[in-house]
Amino acid sequence: MYLGEQLNDLSDRKLTWIAQLGVEHIAVNTTKPVENEDGTWDVARIKALQKRLASFGITMDVLTLDLQSTYMTHHRFPGIMRGLPSRDAEIEIIKQNIRAAGEAGVPCLKYNLNLLGVPRTGRTPGRGGVRYSHFDITKWTDHSLTEAGPMPAEKMWENITYFLERVVPVAEQAGVRLACHPHDPPVPPDTGLRGVHCVLGSVEGLKKFIAIAPSKYHGLNFCQGTVAEMLVDPGREIFDVIRYFGERQKIFMVHFRNIRGGYLNFEEVYPDNGDVDMYRAMQVYRDVGYQGMFCPDHVPESDVDPEGERQHSFCLGYIRALIQVVNSEVPNRQPVGTP
Repeated sequence: MYLGEQLNDLSDRKLTWIAQLGVEHIAVNTTKPVENEDGTWDVARIKALQKRLASFGITMDVLTLDLQSTYMTHHRFPGIMRGLPSRDAEIEIIKQNIRAAGEAGVPCLKYNLNLLGVPRTGRTPGRGGVRYSHFDITKWTDHSLTEAGPMPAEKMWENITYFLERVVPVAEQAGVRLACHPHDPPVPPDTGLRGVHCVLGSVEGLKKFIAIAPSKYHGLNFCQGTVAEMLVDPGREIFDVIRYFGERQKIFMVHFRNIRGGYLNFEEVYPDNGDVDMYRAMQVYRDVGYQGMFCPDHVPESDVDPEGERQHSFCLGYIRALIQVVNSEVPNRQPVGTP
């Protein structure tokens, strides 16, 4: 278990900042440095990026497949989750990029399979005047259908299965793990949200998802915050969910964040003032043998910290300390920072 960070900005200033905080592993959230005009990746450019990161003492453990958590009209590959005629050509680009990642030695690629992005119902006030991202289904007012029209659960599963059946075998051949993020937020299973049924927004949905392609290269970008949002009592239930997926080695990376509230009504808070005991959660990851990075995610918003670096710094320090503490409880544990 080790500390990680997600970065869109790969400037020298950002890389220096996280290196000073002891971050040695990152998930790269942009494909611009490695992408050709047609969307395919250049192996030489991936290796050049790896070399540049190494000059800061940083390795790229994860790279985004550019299937982002954005609203459908902003998707780089819009056909995949809408089942459009363009999806076969788009999947071919994804397959090529998986092969390129394997050739360059990138061990893991993260991605999303959603249509709505990350819907929220505003922000709530938090400690010291920060603002917490908030979702309350009773305050959601836009019930119009999206550009995709009705997307029942059956159609969503059909599109997800179509994608997995074509890309997971390629990932196996390339030796690259594929880490999918759950749907955030969970929405009512009977109505969905704006006609879209978010089938990866429940624990049962995630269990079904990993069963579609029984491969050690098919798993989760396990967003603990999003999974907590699925639960009526996350402070009690989250630990069994971590155990379920962790014992099956389906957790490929962790978004380590806390919430206050639960299913259909929650706010995203600091790791130390939510409903989940993050120390106990870290112990569970250790006990199931998870070996990967923990990243901050969805930090509070602050007027005195417009780029969020102070918020991230707090969360990074908190995570690093928890890893050190839980590792110290087990004799002969590898030192913190060792993948």
